[in-house]
Amino acid sequence: MQPPSLLHNPAVFTPRFASLGDALEAAGQAGAHLWLASGDQPPAVLSYRELLARATLAARHLVEHGLRRGDRVIIMLPTGEAWLLAFFGTLLAGGVAVPIGPTFSFGGLERYALTIRHIAIDAGARLFVGTQAVEPYLPVLREGNTSLEEFIRPELFADEPRSSHRLESASAADLAVLQYTSGTTGLPKGVALSHRSVLANAHMIGERVGMSPRDVGVSWLPLFHDMGLVGALMTSLYWHYPLLLMPPESFLMHPRRWLQAITRLGATLTVAPNFAYQMVIDRIGERHLKDLRLDTLRCAFNGSEAVLPSTLRALGDRLGDKGFDLGAMLPVYGMAENALAATFPGRGEPWQSLRLDRAELEVAGRAVPPNNADSDVEIVSVGTPLSGVSLEIRGPAGQRLPTDTVGEVAIKSPSMMDGYWQKPDETGRVLADGWLLTGDLGFVHDGRLYLIGRAKELIIKRGRNYYPDDIERIATEAGGSNVLQAAAFSCPNEQAGTEDIVVMLEVRAVAESDRERIEKEINGALIGALGISADVVLFVPPRSISRTTSGKIQRVALRARYLGGEIGPVTA
Repeated sequence: MQPPSLLHNPAVFTPRFASLGDALEAAGQAGAHLWLASGDQPPAVLSYRELLARATLAARHLVEHGLRRGDRVIIMLPTGEAWLLAFFGTLLAGGVAVPIGPTFSFGGLERYALTIRHIAIDAGARLFVGTQAVEPYLPVLREGNTSLEEFIRPELFADEPRSSHRLESASAADLAVLQYTSGTTGLPKGVALSHRSVLANAHMIGERVGMSPRDVGVSWLPLFHDMGLVGALMTSLYWHYPLLLMPPESFLMHPRRWLQAITRLGATLTVAPNFAYQMVIDRIGERHLKDLRLDTLRCAFNGSEAVLPSTLRALGDRLGDKGFDLGAMLPVYGMAENALAATFPGRGEPWQSLRLDRAELEVAGRAVPPNNADSDVEIVSVGTPLSGVSLEIRGPAGQRLPTDTVGEVAIKSPSMMDGYWQKPDETGRVLADGWLLTGDLGFVHDGRLYLIGRAKELIIKRGRNYYPDDIERIATEAGGSNVLQAAAFSCPNEQAGTEDIVVMLEVRAVAESDRERIEKEINGALIGALGISADVVLFVPPRSISRTTSGKIQRVALRARYLGGEIGPVTA
């Protein structure tokens, strides 16, 4: 009989600071600092001591504008000094930061404004810190919103406040951040994280890999995303290592800048989803490669989406002669509901993978060796639990499954969320007896966790989470009377190092020119609402999209039929 799938790290710890404000003060006293990058220009230096002083003034401005202890503040700013002042100013004033995407997408501005309005209403935010670009949409944001009182431009923080308001210290149990994640109906929900949760996760991450002031970090991840906020900024704050913050668009436009920054600073730490490492492989030319030196990099965290072994091997081939040690690659696992990290490989442990029989894994839910080379699938391990974390694999009835058996990953952790903000029913569905049901599918083998997919059919594209329901709803609305119904799912794209989004549209016979127009309209709507487009838009005849007897779209079955070539396009 197989042993149970329970993994437990019994280490007990107490975060070194009671609040993020205390951590900021300690980082300032330690002489730690940040660099703020802008394109190819030399980065500006911002010490944590200076950040504390200026964020304190920002906090007093927020209090002057009505912020009370526990009030939520929307922060919609690009990566940079203003974001840091607004975020830490909110915390120092006793408020709760609600960071969201900093810019409106390419079109569909009204759609995006409606999403922001939902977040503002759901959070009950009284203050909104944003740039001038947001102001034309304030009437939309305020419609039906009785709580939002003040819109504040970050330029205000450059002025001296009119008076020196006394700032109350936050406690460890106070909320620090509402991290909004996409919902299945297009309505994001807020993950409520206390000061204790964020600090605990920063401690857990740094303890596992031995972070210290001798490290140097580089990150281009957005600060409204848990991986950028906790995995980069908060670990720098907690462990007092210098960190370069790059705007995400700087990397996305020129991936070379990421590796050039690592080379220039002699960085030891960096973090990104798998697609970013694949972009490095695909888009950096020889002329930029020749000046790289990556031998200082000891931890390259890879998480937030599926880690592909093909990407890891290609990195070694492409960057090995530049000093990149593939042993520095750390496939990791976490989620916003746990502040971030849950499992990591051991310190200095090379990444590991298993070759398994695909049919046994996908159909029977068993992790067994392949019968032949044509039936195998390779899965990368995401390590073992961090300090204080317990993990088990559960079956449909909530029972603990044996090792090498696929089920839902459940975790118990010191950095767990308080719950979904003002959503007790949804909280109760995922939190029980201190355990979080993650919705991820995986198995335990030889004491390590392996992930194979999402029970909730979540689509992860370039480190961002997208729900099929949202994509289907937007596609159906944009398609109008031409589209009978839609189904969305993901398929692996080994070449791109991420997942392709496939949108299947049931339509009656339409001309080729109409299909091109519909596809453009749907992708325009998707970009406007979600910031992504479909990689494949497939027009299929009526009744091609199968459903369960209860009316749910059978996305897993559709994906299998699509990959097997059983579903073909509609003919004109």
